[in-house]
Amino acid sequence: MNVSGNSSNIVTISKGAIAGLAIRAICFFLGIFGNITVVVVLVRYFKKANFTLQLMLNLAASDILCLAMLPVWICNLLFGWTMDLHWCRFFIFVTITAVHASVFIVTLMSVQRYVMVLYRPQWSRLGRRGERGVLGLVWMLAAALAISSAATYGIVTGDGSRPICEQVFRTEEQKVGVLVLETMAGFVVPFSTMLVSYLCLHKKVSAKALGSHQRLAVLVTSIVVTFFVFWIPYHIVNVMIIVAPSEPVKLARRVAFRGPRRVVQGIAFLNSCVNPLLYAFNHRSLRDEQPGTDVNTTQSSNDFS
Repeated sequence: MNVSGNSSNIVTISKGAIAGLAIRAICFFLGIFGNITVVVVLVRYFKKANFTLQLMLNLAASDILCLAMLPVWICNLLFGWTMDLHWCRFFIFVTITAVHASVFIVTLMSVQRYVMVLYRPQWSRLGRRGERGVLGLVWMLAAALAISSAATYGIVTGDGSRPICEQVFRTEEQKVGVLVLETMAGFVVPFSTMLVSYLCLHKKVSAKALGSHQRLAVLVTSIVVTFFVFWIPYHIVNVMIIVAPSEPVKLARRVAFRGPRRVVQGIAFLNSCVNPLLYAFNHRSLRDEQPGTDVNTTQSSNDFS
């Protein structure tokens, strides 16, 4: 069933959908511009051989890819789904792949910085080919996880009896399996890894330097806190869906969580808008920062650039 995209087909939608639409629109306009600016700045002013640069470029690329899909989902909520099931699953596959890649790259950045301080010779053994291989594995893992989620999407009746592309679970086991995997791979494991890596890193750097690393302390703290703030609402709703009662209120449960889930999905997209500020502009200020005279301190500081 196709729905024309003219204004007469815009129907009354829930407050949750309206909030979700507004957040998505803001994310699209601000996030695309910010991430493209990051790519231009990094390519123009930073050394191409730097692996941290490659990570930030891949992070910006994943965020751009994710945000570029937002108009599709805005039209989906506003006008209904106008394409077939294959396109529904294709667009959600691209979106989820980009989201997972962004999360994994942020996590890899924390691990890489930790290893570069404590085990720099071991990391150096990877070489350029090894580093490219690690990035390739990140994208492949993101795509593999996206497949399981994309397979659960279908075209269902949305607000105002419009057909929309939305996640639908056929069985209770499928619901639990997909959402638990999503929460573990998309939040619990990455957040735990980031938190442990940055705590250990902060402790190591603090033991070797004083005031010159205050910016670093602020940056790494903001990285962990921002990721937590933008993603925890989404995964809280996921947990609520997991523990919600099963039949015979399956349809009622899905409708009850539809509005809140759209809102928290929009909040999660905000992370892609903030990433440019956290990882590019702050990173440049750290690179330009002059370390102290201590040789070991200098080495540690340079590991972050």
